[in-house]
Amino acid sequence: AEALVKAQQDMGDTMGALGLAFVKLTKFETEEALYESQRIRAVDSKRVATAAVKASRTCRDLNTQTVKYLDTLHEHLGIMLSVHTAFSDRASALLTVQTLMSDLASLQSRIEKLEAASSKVFGGDRTRLRKVHELRETIRATEDAKCCALREYERIKENNKIELSRLDRERREDFLEMLKGYVTSQASYAEKIVDGWETVAEETSGYARRSSDDTTY
Repeated sequence: AEALVKAQQDMGDTMGALGLAFVKLTKFETEEALYESQRIRAVDSKRVATAAVKASRTCRDLNTQTVKYLDTLHEHLGIMLSVHTAFSDRASALLTVQTLMSDLASLQSRIEKLEAASSKVFGGDRTRLRKVHELRETIRATEDAKCCALREYERIKENNKIELSRLDRERREDFLEMLKGYVTSQASYAEKIVDGWETVAEETSGYARRSSDDTTY
C-alpha cells in the first residue's frame, strides 16, 4: 500500500515538474517570439503545461482517495494484533488447565505411594495416613481449581470462535468495499488524465500532420 501511494505521489510530482517546465517554456516563447510560428508554439506549450498541471493535481487527489481506501489494510493489521492477544489468552488458559491436571496426577501418585508404604506397617502408619488425608484435601481444592480453569478456557475459546466469525464477516465486507472504491477511483481519475491529454493531442494535431506531409515529400 505504501509503495503504491509513493509511486502515485512520484507520478504527481513528475507531472507537476513537467507542467512547470512548460510554463517556463511558454513564458520564454511568448516574451521572445519574433515569428508567428513561435507564438503558435507558445500557445501549444501552454496547453501542455495546463494538461500536466491538471494531471498533477489529479494524481494528488487520486492519492488522497487511495490512502483513504487502503487505510482498511492498516486497520486490519491493528485488528490482527488484537486477535493475537486473544489467542495468547486462550493459550494461557489452556496451559493453566494442563498444569493443574499435571498437579493432580502428581498428587494422586504421591497418595498411592504413601498408601502402599503405610500398608506394610502393622496397624497402618498414622503419619503417612495423615499425610494422605492432607493430600486428598489438596486434590479436592486442585480439582475445583481445574474445573474453574477449564470453564474459563471453554469460555475464552467460545468467545474467540464468535469473534473470529464476526471479524471474518466484517473484514470480507470491508475488503470488498475497499476494492470497489479503489478500482472505481483509479478508473475515474485515469479517465480524467487521459481526457486531458487527448484534448492536448487534438489541439496540437497539426504537428503530426505537418510531420506526415514532410515525410511524404
